[in-house]
Amino acid sequence: MCRDRVTRGVRMQLLRVTAFAVACVLAPPPPASAQISPSAAWSCEFANSTTACGFYLQAAASNRAAVVGPGRDGSTAIELTTHLGDINIAGSDSNERADLALSPSSRYCNQGQDEWWAHSLMFPPSYVAPPAGAVWNWGALFDFHNSSSGGGQPNFMVYATPTGLELHMAGGATTVNRPTDPGYYSIAIGPIAKNVWYDFVYHVKWSSGSDGLFQAWLNGRQVMNYSGPNLYVGQSCYLKLANYHTPLGVPISVIHSRVVRGTTQADVQIGS
Repeated sequence: MCRDRVTRGVRMQLLRVTAFAVACVLAPPPPASAQISPSAAWSCEFANSTTACGFYLQAAASNRAAVVGPGRDGSTAIELTTHLGDINIAGSDSNERADLALSPSSRYCNQGQDEWWAHSLMFPPSYVAPPAGAVWNWGALFDFHNSSSGGGQPNFMVYATPTGLELHMAGGATTVNRPTDPGYYSIAIGPIAKNVWYDFVYHVKWSSGSDGLFQAWLNGRQVMNYSGPNLYVGQSCYLKLANYHTPLGVPISVIHSRVVRGTTQADVQIGS
């Protein structure tokens, strides 16, 4: 159901996560109603199509996206799968990609807009996490991508590494390409676990200046509170549900569900 009312990865220094914090983040959430609030400005549950709600597929073939079930809040979710050789897709070069993108719009992801978002993510049993090795392996899972076609790090990204999940931010007067560039920020949020839902909630004020804000919660626990630029000057951004990664020689799948945008936390969060 859909409602509407109106680079690559880079290596960074990881923050330590205590065993207690990891347990808090990954502990299965208590039973909760995941039904989407009627006050939400926009939502997508992929009930009827892999390209519902205005999403379009960036993949080697249409079968790289499939409606599966159950979802976080109902019978459906979307599974994105890459196969060996799914390279040179929408600028992926030698990396493999099967993404769903939502076109830029005046309704979201623009300078000065204040928004709440939620989405749920699952790693199925077959998922292969980026392994450690001589080559830095990584995977992009969800991002707000800068609107320019000229490259650079996405403005926000949920990112998989050999040591777990991280959140990345980038913005400001110059395009960020490396972790040493001005406007880059990252934080580690815990390990990768399979066959459980990761329920993310975001509060964001989009700005290319110092008044930008990006707060993130995972399964009800705040994991990031960032202040600073989260857009590049003169650009907007757009949403991507992603499965973009270094090639690992095997098919890689991730599952996305319950994508919601609203003007308040109550519009998007999973109820009690």
